[in-house]
Amino acid sequence: MVDKFDIKKIKWLKGYKGTPSAYFPLKTPSVSVILDLIPDPDWLKFIEEIGEEKALEIRTKAQQRGKALHAFLEHFINSLVKSKDPSMALQHTQKVSVPILENEGVPMEKIDKGREMFFNFYYSSYVNLYTDLIGTELALYSPFLFYRGKADVFYNEKGVGRVVTDFKGTTSTIEKDSIKELKYKRQLGAYALALEHMFKEKELKISKASILAIHSKTPTIQEITCIGNELEEQKKEFEILVKQWHKDNNQEFLFSSTL
Repeated sequence: MVDKFDIKKIKWLKGYKGTPSAYFPLKTPSVSVILDLIPDPDWLKFIEEIGEEKALEIRTKAQQRGKALHAFLEHFINSLVKSKDPSMALQHTQKVSVPILENEGVPMEKIDKGREMFFNFYYSSYVNLYTDLIGTELALYSPFLFYRGKADVFYNEKGVGRVVTDFKGTTSTIEKDSIKELKYKRQLGAYALALEHMFKEKELKISKASILAIHSKTPTIQEITCIGNELEEQKKEFEILVKQWHKDNNQEFLFSSTL
């Protein structure tokens, strides 16, 4: 650890009673960065087949489509909770989402595709789930494991309890026991763990974590869910991953026995 320490990164700020105190920044990885520790042979094979440049170009286009989908979903759900009127919420998201996405440089063809995928959600039964909404685009972090993320929807589900959900765009069905499914479930464990850590004093318990995978080629919406023992297992597995990341990045001191 000593040979990695860079004294230039220390910042002197006002501390106790206004006296100078030294602060050193921690590396705080995102959930997606931590999940990169899990090898993905399908992605590596894809790169090998078409080349890294083309693969990254395709991924960027998929990210733009996903960004458009998320914008329509976020503005619709927030408006629906306030208005209780799906038609009004639909008008709202149509009005505000497109200009925002254009200003962020998302091509119109990707905006149109994201809107088309949003309509798959709009005409599904899932549209009625979020009446007791706690928040959208919720910034997450763990004060104990030092990672961060962002959850699309956090809400109360009748008969279930507190639920955290993430939306994904996909071009194909997510196969059971695939690496993609494994990563999604680890992500759900990460989100549930962060929320429980953030609200530890209130003894918050996440009852369910889910991903809604909205297909780009068909009206299909695939739900991947973790509850009960499986969710507990995913939280434990993610904790192993995040500790490994900190160890690889010379921050294993965060988990000494004194903490």
